[in-house]
Amino acid sequence: MKFNGPVKIIERKQLLQDIFQITVERPKMINSILPGQFFNIVTTKTGYPLLRRPISVSGFCADTIEFTVKVLGAGTQSLSEYIVGDFIEIMGPLGNGFKQGDERKVLMVGGGIGIAPLKGLIEHSMLEGIKTDVILGFREAPFLVEDFLAQTSSLTTVSEHDAAYRVGNVIQPFIEQLDTNIYDMIYACGPEVMLKALATICNERKLPIQLLMEEKMACGIGACLVCTCKIKQGEFGFKHVRMCKEGPMFYGSEVIFDGNETQC
Repeated sequence: MKFNGPVKIIERKQLLQDIFQITVERPKMINSILPGQFFNIVTTKTGYPLLRRPISVSGFCADTIEFTVKVLGAGTQSLSEYIVGDFIEIMGPLGNGFKQGDERKVLMVGGGIGIAPLKGLIEHSMLEGIKTDVILGFREAPFLVEDFLAQTSSLTTVSEHDAAYRVGNVIQPFIEQLDTNIYDMIYACGPEVMLKALATICNERKLPIQLLMEEKMACGIGACLVCTCKIKQGEFGFKHVRMCKEGPMFYGSEVIFDGNETQC
């Protein structure tokens, strides 16, 4: 059931200068959350910015919901200024998250702040006894690495600039993992250029991959049509869908990446 109302912040952590984590009390009326779903959050006490911000769940249990947030503008900057004991307005859970069935071995690939929803996914997967390999990519300093290490012994951490880790991006280690392992499913979240490359590789190898896509959203419930995108379907070979309603998870085999736009 969707919830729309205030929740209390019970924990706050600063992970990096521009990345923080807040944990809120989970309303009892929310009986189900799926990894990859998001909440629309009122980020300010002043009314500006007006629009809520869609923030993916990075962890949840029976009593709490966790969000890991990167400061990107006025809204997320305002949200970063809340402290333990404050109340924030949330609406959700929204969207379609990752789909899990009878997979026994999976690969997760995250880039930048896109690793946050994968944290919630791996925690859920390990409870189900699913063997999980993980590749995480960062431009600069990694974060949440210890959380993933607590869930898997197969973690590759890549940084574009930090020589303390494997230098580069996630693509080469991704190919290496595919060459030496058989996976029932691949899950990915991160920058569009990364998702496009991963989807291309998987489509060529006829491997299933679920992509958690990102797009600017306004209402979060499919009414405003701001986050429309295209998938391979319909009479003309493509169909417009709403990222917040039909997504944000789409299979790599249905996604259309076209030019500089996010065609979902």
